[in-house]
Amino acid sequence: MFGKPLQAALPPAAADAGQAPQPPKRGWLERAIRATVRAAAYHLVWRPIRWEARRMWTHRELHAPWATSIPLYAYAAIHHLAGCPWWITPAATAAAAAATHWFLSRHDVLPITPTTAAATVTVAGTWTTAATLAPFDPITATSWAVLTAGATITWGASKQARRWRSAQLRVRYSTRRLPGVLGALTFAGVVVAARPTVSGTGRTAYPLRLTQPGVTRRKLEKTIRDIEQGMDWSEGSVREIIQDPKHSAASRVLLIHHEGGIKAVTVTFDPPEMPRSVYDRRWIGVTDEGEPYYITPIIRGYGATHSMVGGATGSTKSNLLRLRALHAAHTPTLLWVIDLKSGGKAYAHLLPRIDRIAVTEEQAAEMMADAAAMVPLRAELLLPEHNQVLPAMEVEGDGGFCAVEILGDEIRTIWAKTRRSVAPIVEDSNKVTSEARAFLIGVHAATQYWNQDSAHPKLLANFTDAFAGRTRYDSDSQFLLRRWNRYKTSELPQGAYYVQSSGSEDPTLIYTPEVTDTMLMQTAAETEALAPTLEQSTGDRLPYYRNRWAHLPDHLLQYASEAQKHEVREARERLGMESTAGRGRAAAADDKPVRLVVSERIDNTTALLSEIADPHLRALARVHLSPGLVSTAESNAAAPRSRQWATDRRAVWRDDLKLVEQTERGQWRRIVGEREFIAGVLDAEETLRARRGNGSGGGGEDTTPHPADTRDDLHIHPIHRVADLGIYTDPRSPAGAAAGGRPAGGVADPEGVAHTYAP
Repeated sequence: MFGKPLQAALPPAAADAGQAPQPPKRGWLERAIRATVRAAAYHLVWRPIRWEARRMWTHRELHAPWATSIPLYAYAAIHHLAGCPWWITPAATAAAAAATHWFLSRHDVLPITPTTAAATVTVAGTWTTAATLAPFDPITATSWAVLTAGATITWGASKQARRWRSAQLRVRYSTRRLPGVLGALTFAGVVVAARPTVSGTGRTAYPLRLTQPGVTRRKLEKTIRDIEQGMDWSEGSVREIIQDPKHSAASRVLLIHHEGGIKAVTVTFDPPEMPRSVYDRRWIGVTDEGEPYYITPIIRGYGATHSMVGGATGSTKSNLLRLRALHAAHTPTLLWVIDLKSGGKAYAHLLPRIDRIAVTEEQAAEMMADAAAMVPLRAELLLPEHNQVLPAMEVEGDGGFCAVEILGDEIRTIWAKTRRSVAPIVEDSNKVTSEARAFLIGVHAATQYWNQDSAHPKLLANFTDAFAGRTRYDSDSQFLLRRWNRYKTSELPQGAYYVQSSGSEDPTLIYTPEVTDTMLMQTAAETEALAPTLEQSTGDRLPYYRNRWAHLPDHLLQYASEAQKHEVREARERLGMESTAGRGRAAAADDKPVRLVVSERIDNTTALLSEIADPHLRALARVHLSPGLVSTAESNAAAPRSRQWATDRRAVWRDDLKLVEQTERGQWRRIVGEREFIAGVLDAEETLRARRGNGSGGGGEDTTPHPADTRDDLHIHPIHRVADLGIYTDPRSPAGAAAGGRPAGGVADPEGVAHTYAP
């Protein structure tokens, strides 16, 4: 009874009481089966699906048709089975078409225009609407599948789509690589801020954001060649780095890359609208992004603009001027044309709409003199409300003043600094291009190479716009483009131009359409009634304007209108060039003797060569006056004296006077005009005589011509050779008719000459 109570005996604790129960162990056969199934599922199912998904994502543009058709098909099926009202589908289709057009206008994701994509969505919505109204049966599903398959095949086989998809793949790869290349060039943090824009001409614009301070667009421009090397792009493919026009921040720039050379683009003349007012913008082509490009020759409140066009032979400079004339013909604008290259044939079909045309240097000088005289005369017409700029005539008879556009083709012969007697026309041209802007007078001139040899330095700074076409060398565009060494103008195709205005830092690449004679003829017929007339207060006081049609070439008369032909006859009668009344009076005159003056018209080249008395030097100069290249053998063969005699003169022409240049071994090219060349040849002889007189040698043989080689009749007027043959019997009188038209002395009339009888 006494003592401690004993505890009850407990069962012994298990050894693994604190551990989780273990699953029963599987046999080796079961483990092998599970591993085999897992490996088969990974290699036979998951890996092919992942590979196919990646491949489809890489070529996702190709699968766009059927990928788009799946939601449309599902929508049509649900709409039909749910019994929704029929009007929901057209409303949803219209919203989808509008959203598609809006999205594609801002993002380049499809190789078709936004209008085409919106039309496709509309057609699909129309088909969906028909499917909801028709019984949902296998025929509907089959037709949808056939349409989807046809669209997919067409999309995949299209050359344009394949080219676009390859460009997208290339751009996608470059987008991922470009930030790393820029980071390696100490431009860390530069990112591609948006989807690059790819055009059909091979141009790609990479929008970049410069996140790090100190990284600027100017610094990026200095490493363009390093960027090309790091990206494995061809040299010169990065054209420029410009400010992003969609953003005002300095950190947003565009890197413009061209894949390969600039490709030719055929542009059809199809402007959105023709100008009706002189203030309307004028379509002259499309940019390399496919956007229309416009110019405005007359700016409201500013006045006229002046443009210069440069490019080698075949760059379609004349076509660009003809395009300007074509647009200006639809507005109340006076067209003044200087065509020294084709003698007016380039504008012949537009002649009824042209107010004045010059085909010789003398006529061009008169035209520029009249334009310069218009400056003070139109300044008298300014009123306080005009604010120093004359208002332009927008439609015929609205009270404004007609604009004047002067189109000059190959103006090097009249503006060249090396040209003799160049001062008057250069001074007039300088006055027009520097002071006539506010008086609605614009000058648009073209020449092959713009430099101080083709246009006087006074004139180069007066032009506001520049068009640089294909040039022989890239350096030929240095007077047209800023930072010209960044642009490959020598690789431009025909009809392509870099356009740079005075207010723009970077040029725009455009492609221009072709202007045919048929288009000019049709325009002249449609717009002949729109031709304005110069205000009388100005026209009456211009020195040459009244008789501007007197010297119209005969080969252009057939293209002139009846009113222009009447002006030609009146102007020639006023100048005594053609007078029917005078001929009638002479026929009724008595038999009193008259003085016969014989004149012979000669070509310009012969007239210029007549200034050289030495026949050997004249023969050598004639060879180098020919267009194109002249070989050394041809030049030596033309000089009968000796080879050394010709060699010494060519050396002076090339080294001292810069008349010719040696393009390659044995090839010579004249680089100045004909008049400048003849004057330089005469100066070279003076130089050689001075060297012999100083005892310095040189000059080869004596250049003094032998008296027998000198002909008096070669010293003639550059235009006509005139000889006074004395007193003769007028053949138009009765006595003269009885004598058979013979002169009083019995000497027969010379053949092939023109006779002018003066009392």
